[in-house]
Amino acid sequence: MKKKFVLAGLLAIAMLAGVFLWFRLHAAPQADFDASEKTAEDASALVKTQLVNRQSMDNDLMVFGDVAPGKLSTVSFPQAGQIIQMAVVAGQQVQQGDLLALLASDPGVQASYAQALSAAKFAGSELRRNEELLALQLATQSQVDAARKQLQDAVSTLAAQKKLGGEAGVAKVLAPFHGVVTALSAAQGDRVAAGVALMQLGRLDVLRVQLGVEPAQSRLISVGMPVAISAVQDAADSVTTKISEIQNIVDPKTQLVNVIAELPVKAASRLVPGMHVQASIQLDKKMLWSVPRQAVLNDEKGAYLFQVKAGKALRIPVAKAVENAATFGVEGKLDPALPVVVLGNYELQEGMSVREAAR
Repeated sequence: MKKKFVLAGLLAIAMLAGVFLWFRLHAAPQADFDASEKTAEDASALVKTQLVNRQSMDNDLMVFGDVAPGKLSTVSFPQAGQIIQMAVVAGQQVQQGDLLALLASDPGVQASYAQALSAAKFAGSELRRNEELLALQLATQSQVDAARKQLQDAVSTLAAQKKLGGEAGVAKVLAPFHGVVTALSAAQGDRVAAGVALMQLGRLDVLRVQLGVEPAQSRLISVGMPVAISAVQDAADSVTTKISEIQNIVDPKTQLVNVIAELPVKAASRLVPGMHVQASIQLDKKMLWSVPRQAVLNDEKGAYLFQVKAGKALRIPVAKAVENAATFGVEGKLDPALPVVVLGNYELQEGMSVREAAR
């Protein structure tokens, strides 16, 4: 009898253990699920926000280029001869009136000048003799007129030979303006013909900044647009000028379209020929939403940002129109009354709860 009570007790304990085990296997997962679901619903992100507004923003195009001298001029001798002194080298700066080269005139040029000088003296003597004979009625007026015409022709020939350098045995070439020698095409000791180029001289009173622009973007630029030019290493120290020329052809070396801006040297003391520069061309102005750069995110759907409405993250698609160092100018359906998330936005999803940090 006693054994029956023991067996019944053990059976009851086993049944209770089975019920408890069943409850743990079936009821506990449901409780865990409910708890996790509640946690997900209560999930939130700590973010920093700020209000943004629409404002007029410069639509700038950033390009790069080089500083070059102004208009190039070819320097030459008007007469043939031999270069006995080349007084400059390539890259040298010269002031107006500085000596560039000395040329010993060609012997043939000097002989032609001597002949022209002798002919002019003879024609003058003939005119005076005929005028004296006319006074004595031993010559006619026609003879005097012919002598005067001969003198005029001789004087014209002498003047031409003088311009060709026949008067001086050594001719000087002086710098016509303040500039820099960009290239030499002759050397000391060379014999040159009349009019042959000796060197190229670039003006330094006005610099030319040559900027390379992508062909697709060149049609956005027009003459007269403002442009800020600075050294690549010092963007803060810039000089403002305007676009003066657009070369409507692709440079075969760079595959870019060259855009020219002229720059007075007095306004750009730190810019010298040969220097690499960067430039910001102001294309136009637009009314845009000005937002911090870190507020704008990108994914496969494009650019977007988050605004906060009733404590929830609201995703707003945007389009970048202007890019500056610290901000983006964007277009999109933003609500000016709602703050934009500027920090912590990488963790956000549409509809997610947010906790705002102090602004």
